[in-house]
Amino acid sequence: MVSPQNGAKGFTAVLNNVNKIGAGLHSKETLPIGAKITVSLAFLDPDRVEQQEKLGATVAWVKSWEKGMLIGVVWDDLVTKEKNRWLYYYLEETLKSTD
Repeated sequence: MVSPQNGAKGFTAVLNNVNKIGAGLHSKETLPIGAKITVSLAFLDPDRVEQQEKLGATVAWVKSWEKGMLIGVVWDDLVTKEKNRWLYYYLEETLKSTD
């Protein structure tokens, strides 16, 4: 879920890629470059219970795509184990699986 911080209506987006400094999303909606947004991510914990994290971000770029828009965002704060437990864990596990 992507929610503009200016109070505009939020919308769903698909996470294409993510790292500790930002993410790539695609959506049918668009956003202006420089827009401040909140990205809500859902994760399943080891017990298969949904956990949600919200990260503040800034839109770095937007590009037209055959199925809508590609949106690149930069997190307002670097992802850390203390602040973003579930995303941090996801990134650590993803990196392990590519070795």
